[in-house]
Amino acid sequence: MYQGNSRLETIKEFELNKGYASGFAGLIEFINSQLPHNEVIGAALRKSVLMYPELAVRELVANAIIHQNLTITGAGPMIEIFANRLEITNPGAPIVDVIRFLDTPPRSRNELMAAFMRRIGICEERGSGIDKVVCSD
Repeated sequence: MYQGNSRLETIKEFELNKGYASGFAGLIEFINSQLPHNEVIGAALRKSVLMYPELAVRELVANAIIHQNLTITGAGPMIEIFANRLEITNPGAPIVDVIRFLDTPPRSRNELMAAFMRRIGICEERGSGIDKVVCSD
């Protein structure tokens, strides 16, 4: 997490010390707790609303984990929170052309990991993640 819009001043760093599967829920909860939010006043009560949809954050983090290039050593998925944006990256180039994310059939770089993550409820292996990100509100 950074102060402002650059990487010059680090506010906080968090390293996941669990495996992807066992640490996923806690990681998503931690990320959402660090993201900016607005307070919306309803008819009677105030409600805190995240600036980034929870579903979008969840899907993007899951995709970064599942589609990373595991042959690249010394690197892993990274989530960076700036004042004006959230950046989620992973090692390796996409295996699908970026402009074709929405209309390309699902393809995974790590099929065994994707199958395991589907079995424990983290992903679906249907290629619907990016659609959920684009359409979430």
